[in-house]
Amino acid sequence: MKRLTLEPNKYIFRKGDAADGVYLVISGQVGIFLPSNATKDPDFVVRDNELFGEMGVVSEQSRMANAATVTDCDLLFVSRDEFEKMLDESHIVVKGILRILSERLRTAQMPKK
Repeated sequence: MKRLTLEPNKYIFRKGDAADGVYLVISGQVGIFLPSNATKDPDFVVRDNELFGEMGVVSEQSRMANAATVTDCDLLFVSRDEFEKMLDESHIVVKGILRILSERLRTAQMPKK
């Protein structure tokens, strides 16, 4: 795990980047910008003690949105390997539920054709 300190308006990851880990907001606010968003306002904001970046790690797919700091932020970065080790130590049902929920969320956020 690695602690990161970032100032406002810094990209943490962009859509299409490899999902190399999960982030926990220790303090601050991180904006999540879905691909359909053409504004400077995030679709939603992740705050203290909340996770983001987990969907790509759980579903083993690339990032589906942009994440950028809204305020000064202290983050905890958990690498994919560290996360998978934690997941391996959990029950098989928990692993299955995480993968299903991640896929459902990813599908729900895809643009309609």
